[in-house]
Amino acid sequence: MWRRKLVLVTGKGGVGKTTLAAALARRAQAAGARVLAAEVSTDVATASPLMRMLGHPEARSTDPVRLESGLSGVRLVPSAGHRRFLQASLRVKMLVDAAMRSSALNRFLMAAPAFPEVGTLFQLVSLLRENDFDHVIVDLPATGHAIGLAALPQTVLRVVPSGLIGDAIREGLELMTDPDRGHALLVTLPEAMPVSETMELCQTLDGLGIRVQSMVLNRIPTDPFSSEERRALRAHLVEAPDRPLLGAREFSRLERARTAMDRFREEAPSAVSRVFLPDWTADSEPELVAKVEGRLQEIEA
Repeated sequence: MWRRKLVLVTGKGGVGKTTLAAALARRAQAAGARVLAAEVSTDVATASPLMRMLGHPEARSTDPVRLESGLSGVRLVPSAGHRRFLQASLRVKMLVDAAMRSSALNRFLMAAPAFPEVGTLFQLVSLLRENDFDHVIVDLPATGHAIGLAALPQTVLRVVPSGLIGDAIREGLELMTDPDRGHALLVTLPEAMPVSETMELCQTLDGLGIRVQSMVLNRIPTDPFSSEERRALRAHLVEAPDRPLLGAREFSRLERARTAMDRFREEAPSAVSRVFLPDWTADSEPELVAKVEGRLQEIEA
C-alpha cells in the first residue's frame, strides 16, 4: 500500500471505515511519510468524524491544514471543487467570489446530476497535483456514494472529454484505476449483509476499472469456545430448545460471525490482501485508532 499515492477507504456505513482511514494515516505518519487525511463531506459546517478520530475535531478546512508533524487534514466538499474550477477558469478572484455568492448558481451546482461529485473529484485531483504529500488517504462516503464517485469519470468524459473538467476527470480516473498509484481498501463487519454488500462492491468497482487490493474484516468478536464446547452447545440448542441456557443469544451471534468470516475468506478475490481486526474497546476514539494502527504495524512486521 505504501508505494501508492492515493488510498481510497470505503464500505457500508457503520463498519468502521473512518477508524481505518485514521489508523492508516497514523501508520503512514509514524513511518515518516507526509500524509493528507481527507474526508468526503457535503459541507464544512458540521464536525469531521475523521478529524475527531485523529484528535483534531476543530479542523474543518477545505484547504489542507497541518495537524501535526507529517500529518495534515482536509475536507473534500463539492463547493470547494467548484471554487477551484472557477479560479482556474476565471482567474479573477472578485469574479470567483461573486459567482460563489450566487445562491442560484450554488443551487444548480449541487442539484444538477453529477455536479457535486465533479466538484469533489476536481478538488481531490487539484490537491494531488500540488504534490505536497506522499500519501493522500481518502475516507469515502458509504457504498452508494462511493460507487457514484467511482463511476463519475467514465460518465462525464463521454460528455466533456477535454478542457479543465475533462482533463481533471481523466487524471482522476487514471489515478484511481492505476494499481501502481492507487490503492482501494474495503471495510466490512463479520455479518451476512455487510459481507455480501462488500463482495458486490468489489465486483462493481472492478467493473469500473478500480481494482480492490485490500479488505478488512473489522470488529471480530472474541470467541472463547473450543471446538468440543461449540459442538456441545449446538447439540443442546437443537435437542433442548426450551431449556434456558445463559449466553445462548451471544453464542448464536458468535456462530453468525464465524459463518460470515468463512464466507469472507472464501469469496474475497485471491489477489486481495485480507486483514482481520478484533472488536476492541477504548476510552476514546483516538485510543481506538491507536490500537488499530498498532495492529496494522504488527501485520506489516
